[in-house]
Order: sequence, then C-alpha cells, then structure tokens
Amino acid sequence: MPAQPRVAAIVIDGVLSEPDWQRPPIGGFIQREPDEGMPSKEDSFVWISYDAEALYVAAKLCDRSPDSIVARLVRRDEGFDSDWFRVLLDANYDRLTGYMFGTNPTGSIADGLYYDDNKIDLSWDGVWSVGVKRDSVGWSVEFRIPFSQLRFERRDPFLMGIEFERRIYRRNEYSYLSLHPLNDQVRVSRWSQLVGIEGITPPKRIEFVPYVAATAKLVEHPPVHSFNKGRDDPYVLGRDYFAHIGADLKVGLTGDLTMDVALNPDFAQVEVDPAVVNLTAYETFFEEKRPFFLEGATILRFGRGGATSLMNFNWSDPIFFYSRRIGRAPQGKVSHVGFTNIPDRTTILGAAKVSGKTEGGWSLAALSAVTQREHGSVDSAGFRYEDEIEPLSVYTVIRAKREFNNSRHSIGLLGTYVERDTRTDGLAALLNRRAMTLGVDGWYSFDEQKEWILTGWSGISRVEGRADRIYALQHSSQHYFQRPDATHVSADSSAMSLSGWATRLWLSKDRGNLRINGALGIVHPSFELNDIGYHSKSDIINSHLYVAYSWFEPDRVFRYKSIGAAVLQEFNFGGLRTAHTYVALSNLMLLSYWGGYIFLGYDGESYDDRLTRGGPLSRLLSSVYTSMYFYSDSRKNVSGNLSLFASKNESGAWNVTSGLNLNLKPSKAVLVSVGPYLSRQLNMAQYVATINDPTAQHTYGNRYVFATLSQTTLAATVRLNVTFTPGLSLQLYAQPFIAVGDYDNLKELSQPGTYRFLTYGEGGSRIVRSGDLYEIDPDGPTGRAAPFLVTDRSFNIGSLKANVVLRWEFLPGSTLYGVWTNQKSFADTRGKVQIEDDLSTLLRDRPDNVFSIKLSYWISK
Repeated sequence: MPAQPRVAAIVIDGVLSEPDWQRPPIGGFIQREPDEGMPSKEDSFVWISYDAEALYVAAKLCDRSPDSIVARLVRRDEGFDSDWFRVLLDANYDRLTGYMFGTNPTGSIADGLYYDDNKIDLSWDGVWSVGVKRDSVGWSVEFRIPFSQLRFERRDPFLMGIEFERRIYRRNEYSYLSLHPLNDQVRVSRWSQLVGIEGITPPKRIEFVPYVAATAKLVEHPPVHSFNKGRDDPYVLGRDYFAHIGADLKVGLTGDLTMDVALNPDFAQVEVDPAVVNLTAYETFFEEKRPFFLEGATILRFGRGGATSLMNFNWSDPIFFYSRRIGRAPQGKVSHVGFTNIPDRTTILGAAKVSGKTEGGWSLAALSAVTQREHGSVDSAGFRYEDEIEPLSVYTVIRAKREFNNSRHSIGLLGTYVERDTRTDGLAALLNRRAMTLGVDGWYSFDEQKEWILTGWSGISRVEGRADRIYALQHSSQHYFQRPDATHVSADSSAMSLSGWATRLWLSKDRGNLRINGALGIVHPSFELNDIGYHSKSDIINSHLYVAYSWFEPDRVFRYKSIGAAVLQEFNFGGLRTAHTYVALSNLMLLSYWGGYIFLGYDGESYDDRLTRGGPLSRLLSSVYTSMYFYSDSRKNVSGNLSLFASKNESGAWNVTSGLNLNLKPSKAVLVSVGPYLSRQLNMAQYVATINDPTAQHTYGNRYVFATLSQTTLAATVRLNVTFTPGLSLQLYAQPFIAVGDYDNLKELSQPGTYRFLTYGEGGSRIVRSGDLYEIDPDGPTGRAAPFLVTDRSFNIGSLKANVVLRWEFLPGSTLYGVWTNQKSFADTRGKVQIEDDLSTLLRDRPDNVFSIKLSYWISK
C-alpha cells in the first residue's frame, strides 16, 4: 500500500478538497462481520500522504442512506457506539504491536496501543488531530498523525504495517482492507505493508506538562468518644484546603525509547474504588486507574502472550508487578488510642519510566518510584503523639522482551526490587526490608500459522527482613506454614529471608473451529510477591484440559455458537488433592445479536487446607454451580445484560447472585448506565477465630471456631456520561452499597480432615450471650477446658460513593478537570436484613465532600 509525499498544505477539516486527495484512492474493503469475506455494502476510499513531520490519512466513507448514519458524541476512548473509522499503524513493523487512531461522524476520538497481536490498551492518549464532514453521500475524515507520537527507528527502506477499519453501525458491519477471519483472532500480523515513505528521521520528542491543582475537603464532625471525655476530634476542622503543583515530562531518548517522569503526581480525577465486604483471609484486588501507571503499562505485563486465549480454571496468575503497591495507604499503625490523623495514601515523591524498542528488536521498560516516609498523629486526652506508619521506600521494575521469526517465538525477562528504610521497631516487625523477583516468559509457535503455541513463564522470589517479620510472613494467609498436620512446610522463627518459585505453562491450539488448551501451574509454598506484586495463595499444583468447538457461520437461528468442556485437578506440595472440577459451557448469539452463555460446574470432594486459616486440614464437600449471562443488542437505545450465579454444596451452603446492567441512550450525547446487584448466600462454616486450648488435643491444641453466616448484599452502579463537544464532557459515577451479615450457630471443627463440627450448646458444651459477646465453655462446667469469649461478628454496613468529573481538553494535550467526590457510610452490629432502614440511615447521614480543580498544559518541542 503506497504513501505519497504531500503536494500541498492540508487543512484538517474533513473536506477532501486538497490536491493530495484527488489522486487515485485505495478501496475494496472486506467484511469480517456480518458476512465474512464479502465486499462491504458501502464503498470506502482511502488516501495516504506524508511530509517530514506527519502522516496524513483521508477517507471518503460513502453511504447510500446518509440519514441512517449513526453519530454519537462520546468522551475520549469511551467507545463510539456509532459509525466509526480507524487508522491502525504498526510503526515498528514488528507484526505484533501498533497504534489505533479513531473517530466517528461527530469528531469524537479514540486512540490506543495494540500489543500481543490482538489486545488493545486504551490508556494511551496521543496528541494528534482529526476533522470530519458529513454530506449527501456519506461522511469524510482527515487525520494528521505526527511522527513525534509514534515510536520507531530509522529504517531504509521505511516500512510500516497499516490497516483501516470501518464500522457501519446499523448493519453491525466491520470491514477492513485485509481479510480478518472470525476463526482467527490475530490482528496486527494481518495488517498490510505501507511503502513509499522516504527521508523520515525519528523526531526529537520533548513534552512537558506542568499542572496546578487545588482541593477543598469538607468533612463532617464524627461523634465524640468517651476516652477523650466528650471532646471533638481536633483533626477534623470541617474545612481543609490544599494546593499542589507538579509536572509530567516525556523525553525521546532515541527514535523508539522514551523517558517519562512524574514529579509530585496528582490523581484527583481518578474514580473512587467500589465498596466491598471482604470476609476472606485474602486482600481485595482493585484495578489500577492512575494515568501515569496505566499509560504504556502493556510492556510490563508478564507471563502471557503468544496464544490469543489462555484459559485458567481455579487459578489466578500471580501478578509480578501490581502498580497499586506504589502510593498505597500506609501499612503501619499508631501506638496510642485516641483521635487519629492518618493519610489515606502514601505520597509519591517522584516516578520515572523508560520504555520503547531498540534497533535490535528488544522491547525495554524500566520504572522506578520513590514514596515518602509517612507519619500518623494521635490525640489522646489532649496529649499528642506521632508515629511513623510508612517507611521511605523505593520501587523498581525492569523488563526486556524480544520476538523472533516474524513473532512466532518470544522470550522476556522481568525483574523487580523493593527497598524500605524500616528504621522503627514497629515497621521492621511489619514489613519486609527488601524484596526481589526475577522472571522469564515467552512463547514458541510450532508452525508458521501459529496454530499450536506453547506459552509459559517461570519466576523466583526472595524477601528479607527481621526474623520476627519473616516468621509472621510464614504465618500469613498466602503461606500458612504453621499448619499442624502439614508435613512439607514448617515455620522457622530464626529465618531472615524467604525464597520461592512459581511457573505456568499453556499448550494451545489457537486457530480454527476446534480450540484446545491445556495448562500446568505450580506455586511453591515460599513464593512471595506482595511487596510489589499480587498473589493470594501459594502451595499449589494446578492443571487443566479444555476443549471447545465453535461455529462461525450463521444458520437459520444462530449467528455464532460454541460448546466446550474442561477438567481440572489441583494438589498441594504435600500430595493432597485440593480440587477436582468438571465444567461444561456454551456460548450462543442469535441472528438478532441477542445472546449469552451458560456455564455448569461440579466440584468433587477434596481436602481444604485453607478453611481453618493455618490450622489442620478440613474437607471440601462436593458442590454444583452454574453461571449464566444474557445480553441484548447493544446498538438499541435501551439495551442491557443480566448475569446469574447459583451454587450449592453437600452441607446445605448456597449462593445466589444476580446482576442487571441497563444502558440508556436518551440522546446522541447522553449515556446512562444503571447496574443493580443482589447477592444472597448461606455459608455453613464461616471462620470466626482460633482459640488456644491445650485440652483440644484432637485439633492440635487449638479450637477453630466457625459460624453459620447468612449474608445479603445489595448494591448498584450508576454512570452518567454527558458529552458537550469531543473535548468537553461530564461524567458521574455513583455506588450505593448495603451489606448485612448474620453470624449464628457457633461451632468448632471436631476432627481434622473432615467437615464435621461440634455446635456450641450441644454435646455438653455451653454458650451464653451477653450483648455482643458470647461466652463459650466447649466441654461444660465439669470439663477441663477454660471458657473463652467470642465477639458477635454480625454486621450491617452501608456506603454511598460518588464522583463527578468535568473534563475539558481546551487545547491538544492540555486539560482542565473539575472533580467532586462525595462519600458517606455507616456500620453497626444488627445483622438483620432491614434494607429500608439501612437506606434511610444512609440517606440521612451527612457526607464528606472533596472538591478539586486541576489544570495541566501541554508544551512540546
């Protein structure tokens, strides 16, 4: 596909009047959907020009029914939900990565980065320009894409991969210049070759974006506390005001290596995390939302690639780099009781990253961030104390990756390093002083068509710290070395380090109607990532085999259909089977574009080495479950989807969860989404406490206390997007949340390796409730066991979180944000489902409000 030198000035307005666009065009778009391989129903013509600074693309998108063109104003990268046109560029010509630049008939824009051949990251925001124009024969578009926004090395001859993609919304037609079969999920490697560009030198890239921000925090006074003799909280002033300045700097080191620096980064415009109730022993995972850590993060992703679909069953991939560790809430605690003033996040003093590709074909990335020492203050009866609650810390990630033989093979390396200045006893006992990981990943294609692919990764970890810290880590929920009946692990109180390893291999048949995926994953008991990564469980040997068959050709009823089945087995390093599961699933789409999937599963009986949270084994009873998801045609003004999940096991425990998402389009510039969610579950053995009792010899000197938990969760997610112009938008996010948990029927595990319990109040045991406390005598007044107290864990909690963000891109790359955050919450110990009362309490509560304004200005050289 040829590009021609620009012959005259081009005005980016969508009017194709320039001499460059009078030359013969490129045409012949081919459908991927709905009629694969057929010519597009409407003509599309493309022209390509260039000069020393930019690539220019023009397209005439004909439509015999121009009044039927769907044009919708949307916020940048929010999904056009309309007709659209995209320019796709493989600037490195590596057949694996690329850029996407898109627009629709209103001039709304989207851009992003392709990686791993078929995945796209929309967090990247380039600085480029586009113009659109509608007329009696369709619509036309002009792009100006500066070479400064593309990463590439000088090449002779200069080649790029290029593709154009058009969607005709009313027909749900997707068409390209090249054929993209439905049974082949690759993208970038199918793009055409762009030739004819000469004399292009990678430009020097320097971008400087300073910002100023101001915040007003309006906080209601909390209730007074008796330990402070009725005094108000001295740290809550009602009105607090803050100002911030900082900057982002982007410097092109070479044609394809870029350094990004963030000085005192501010994330006021970032959406709040949703509310959750976590009754497990594991940390809740939240997605990254901060722009600095999102942009270009694809190269730091580790362990996947090659195959387009890598299945997992009862397996969560350890995440070697979890960027939310940087700037997290301080982890330490203050040493006194009283009113507290504790920051909700750790200040990032500065962060820098270098990323890009070398002439030798290596993709490189390095990221380093420094977070400051944080302190918490306490006012106890008028006396002030201050404790260090987060040490000065340095986080570093280094990544290298290379593809070979037209991306048929790849190998990569990843290293991470964390260093903390834990100079206080409290922090030295709580945190690792040093943490390191090293991993290798890649894939190998057994044939030129990349039909059979082996993908895998392996990694090692090491953490160092004081002996009491490492001993506590061995007892944590990721490891549970203290399990009394485990013969393959034991806690070492003298150890000052912990080292482990993990690996995962997938073999995939990745093309055609028949798909096969098998995997083996192993996580050593001592493997530890959580200083800079994320993983919740070690001591795993997991394997599965998955087979599926898909029909991509429409019939009289279905546009698409597939069936699949899988079997998995899981063991721990002691040789005990901890899971064996059989699943069947089906995915269907009707000709009307309504569809859904059904997932059926059976878990056989096995051992549970986690239920007692460091205690002896118990039994995991067999269970059945189903998951269903149904959706309507998303092109309609009213559309939605419904999800259902239900499970039940032999003990009588059950779970029913449903979620509805309703999407409304009241106008061409307004999108409304409402998503109510309801979950009801009965857990027959919810962990409560471990009580030391030497008389409990049948359970190794401890009593493992459980309860029957009846839990109800009601929540909703509400989103409103109003777009005034392609650069000016208003976004609202709100989440009301209510959760109720009733703990009842307290009991203890009666015999290791079983799912049998002694219910307190039966068999000679005694239980008496007094307020929120239970006094339990496990063998009655005449027994040798000492009575103990357990707190009633029942709860009613509620919250309402809301964000409103006004975003105005007043100049390319320069943005003004106005943000309002509103939060309120309550908590008590009723444990009764009283939704009306809880909603009334939540609405009556006075909120905390935070107002922020942020102005950033893009300067480029």
